This record gives sequence, C-alpha cells and structure tokens, in this order.
Amino acid sequence: MILIDKLSRVPVYEQIKNQIITLIRLGVYPVDSQLPSIRSITSETSVNINTVKKAFAELEGAGVIYTVPGIGSFVSKNAIDNAAVTAKAKRNIADAFEAAKSVGVTPDEIKEILISVYGEEEK
Repeated sequence: MILIDKLSRVPVYEQIKNQIITLIRLGVYPVDSQLPSIRSITSETSVNINTVKKAFAELEGAGVIYTVPGIGSFVSKNAIDNAAVTAKAKRNIADAFEAAKSVGVTPDEIKEILISVYGEEEK
C-alpha cells in the first residue's frame, strides 16, 4: 500500500510518513487500528528497516501513532486533527511559496497548481 518514489527529492522516511498520514485521513486506518508492522513495510517497499523506524518514530513523536511494545503501532485518537502535523505542512507550503516567488512564479501560476492538487471545487 505504501509506494516509494526513488527519484523523488522527498526523503524516503518522509514519503512513508506522508503516506501513512494520508491513509489515516482517508479512513483506511481508523483510530486505534493497528498499522502494518515496520518489518512488513520494510519488506513491501524494499527500504532499509532503519528508514521505516525513523518514519514511525517521527509519527509517534508527533502524536499521530502510539506503540504498544511487543504488539505494534496504532493510530492515536488525535491523529486526524494533529496540530503538529498540520503546522509542519503549513511551514512546508510557506517555504515552497517563498522558493517559487524567488524564481518568478506568479500568484496565478500558484493558483493553477492549487486547483490541480485540490480540484476545481476547492477554489
């Protein structure tokens, strides 16, 4: 279920984190449901186990998941409305806007990108 883009500039552990958050928000993993194990994600993606552990550690540190030793990792109650995850996403967007502005990307071009990502109904 997790796909890694080896050509992406986004670090692999961030790709894993982002996809897990997306799956949680889509309801694939509801609150208190068990996530796939680190070993199963490692096997499925052919990614180093330490990379997957880092993604899980950051998710746990942000309060998105919790771990029960010897049993596994589960979706926390505040995963969907997690302020830390939302704040980081907003910082990343602001940084991207600053970078785009510095190379001459116009507000209209940014609006086009926004519409292509969120769809026409989200204007």
